[in-house]
Amino acid sequence: MKNIIKILVILFLLLGIIFFCKRFIDSDYFKVQEVVVTGNTKLLKRDVTEQVEKMKGKNIVYLNTKEIEDFLRNDVRVKKVSITKQFPSKILFNIEERQPYAYVRKGENLFLADNELNIYGDKIEDLPKSMPIIDYTDEASFEGIKTIVSRIKNKDLYSMISEIRKTPKCYEILLVNGVVFKTDTDVTEEKYNDAYKAYDQIIRKEGPLTYIELRYKIIYKK
Repeated sequence: MKNIIKILVILFLLLGIIFFCKRFIDSDYFKVQEVVVTGNTKLLKRDVTEQVEKMKGKNIVYLNTKEIEDFLRNDVRVKKVSITKQFPSKILFNIEERQPYAYVRKGENLFLADNELNIYGDKIEDLPKSMPIIDYTDEASFEGIKTIVSRIKNKDLYSMISEIRKTPKCYEILLVNGVVFKTDTDVTEEKYNDAYKAYDQIIRKEGPLTYIELRYKIIYKK
């Protein structure tokens, strides 16, 4: 009998502790009062503000931050997102938005693309920028252009590019002054660097030219 009484006492004590813990957790002490947003949210400002407002006043213990992360991560404009709980009542919200690196032309429409050529918005969603136009013809050639863009690390060369396109024979990099670099997907980063140096020397010493051939030995034509 004494053992039964002890068990009941312990049980009631546990239930009491659980009850008061639940009351404490459900109190205003754990309601979200502050949400700190860091990172670039230029295009996502409205959506992020909406999610922030939804968080405020909710119990931080029960708040499903992963669900909110997944919701935002499904947005093509989002590169990275993380939401961290800082108990008792603060949420840290960090988001990295894709940054414009090129325009992708599909038919008559221009779209924004990041440095990996992930398309994430219409041109009208951002201020006009001086960026190359990638001419999309089909998915296979677009993948080839992605490879080419990933190997052009020289910022001076990249800033001179007006357009990158696929022709029946090769890929072409058209510079703003009309000079064409004829290239392919197996051209290396080093060769692009060498081509830029050669181009710079040729322009200075010999004047205008028509194209530079990168698929083989570097050849230029006046």
